[in-house]
Amino acid sequence: MNDAMPQNPYDHVPYPALSYASSHPDRLAAIARLWGLTTPPVEKCRVLELGCAVGGNLIPMAYGLPESEFVGIDRSARQIAQGQETIRALGLRNITLYHMDIREVSAELGRFDYIIAHGVYSWVPAPVRERLLQVCRERLTPDGVAYISYNTYPGWHMIQMVREMMLYHTRETEDPMERAAQARALLDFLAEAVPAENSAYGGFLQMYARLLHGEVEGARPKDDALLLHDELEAINEPVYFYRFVAQAEAQGLRYLADAEFHTMLPNGLPAVVPRMLRDNARNLIEAEQYLDFVRNRTFRRSLLCHREATPDRQPSPERLTSLYIASRVGKVAEEEESHGTEGGRVLRRFRASDGATLTTDHPVTQEAMGYLAEVWPRAVPFPDLLAEARRRAGEAAEAEEDKDARILASNLLMAYGHSDELVELHVYTPPMAPTVSERPKASPVARLQAAESSRVTNLRHERVRLDSLDRYLLRHLDGSRTVPALVDVLWNGPVAAGDLVVQRKGEPPLAPRDARETLAEGVSKRLRWLAKAALLIA
Repeated sequence: MNDAMPQNPYDHVPYPALSYASSHPDRLAAIARLWGLTTPPVEKCRVLELGCAVGGNLIPMAYGLPESEFVGIDRSARQIAQGQETIRALGLRNITLYHMDIREVSAELGRFDYIIAHGVYSWVPAPVRERLLQVCRERLTPDGVAYISYNTYPGWHMIQMVREMMLYHTRETEDPMERAAQARALLDFLAEAVPAENSAYGGFLQMYARLLHGEVEGARPKDDALLLHDELEAINEPVYFYRFVAQAEAQGLRYLADAEFHTMLPNGLPAVVPRMLRDNARNLIEAEQYLDFVRNRTFRRSLLCHREATPDRQPSPERLTSLYIASRVGKVAEEEESHGTEGGRVLRRFRASDGATLTTDHPVTQEAMGYLAEVWPRAVPFPDLLAEARRRAGEAAEAEEDKDARILASNLLMAYGHSDELVELHVYTPPMAPTVSERPKASPVARLQAAESSRVTNLRHERVRLDSLDRYLLRHLDGSRTVPALVDVLWNGPVAAGDLVVQRKGEPPLAPRDARETLAEGVSKRLRWLAKAALLIA
């Protein structure tokens, strides 16, 4: 715990306070259990984050899991100080942040059930990368799981080209914000100068420019700090997946799985891909490396365990029966009679926001998916989901409950392998409110974040983007106000000040009485949205 370390680039420009849902112990434990490992309970565990920055990832975890203990380290004194200030503001007592280099981590910190290193591995020198893996080996409990993210080839070959051009263009610029502005300007110039028509190079430049401007769906936040610390950082060393695995094995660790489980499978790819894998891939590592070649993958989130652990590489549907299930599918996309199934059952297709679909004629699976859509964002224990789905299916349910359980578990596992938008697996569910209570209360973490940013972390550890009305409303959801009182706050605040104009779409501003009624309707609607966005506490 060295307070004399020299400043680094993160002291000048701190990294944004971002959460990463895939790094949450809940997600790590669910995947490990799917592979047959017994993991420590996340409700009472110890978590270490290497390179925790301002605590944007670790602090929401500590709030959501009050009986667990969290430790974060980072080389940036400024970022640690900022994180400690946030911890004090929230009154959290189960988290500690240290100003410390990864190479200084010792037995003094103890052992941890889950270790997280997001956005570190590719951005540090080789000796630090080696030490990071050693820390995972030394500080991880025997049945623990480590999460390490890194840039990877082959996808980063093309990005590396753009990075080197931006580094050249900004080589004589010292001011960080000016460097970011000049880098963006160069990329915009290249995207305009190189036609995309019949040019893979031009098409890539235009796509990457849109990505850095936050214009691509699912893109990272448009933030100069991200550009400076990712593309323009002095060290950025992507690595092929198979080489990362070899580096981990050299330190006594075993590759467990990818934090995005569906990327481990060739689902959605042409039939030639599974055939090629059967003919050429001798093991899981080789199969995933070939999939990276096909997908031109740029980034990985790898889960590691101790070499002595023995994961089962054939996940069985039965393991889902001990997990919680969630799904963000919409309503049934279509229905049609299936004449090829027993009894002429109805085929129903459930579609997720990413386009992935689950089509089934099994009545209990259909009712289970419909129920999960109703109770979103809550995750439901498998036994409870099975019981409710069988109740809803009525006479269409199988006479033997075990048969319905097997079919439902198999269908859910298949859907999870296609997309975690279709089905999510969890080991617990946080205390979220799926509906609006008499005195709605939002997560204190999100309320604090909303005062500074339009990007907040919800109770599912996801980033949620808010508009100005949502931000104002969220900050007042401390559980002390009824819905009419919240309307009063808006009416006497931003509406009275002229900062918020109440009107119906395409119409002029409303008269005061009509405006207040419309405002009340809008507040109720936004509160329901905040509940579905997992921002309200049960």
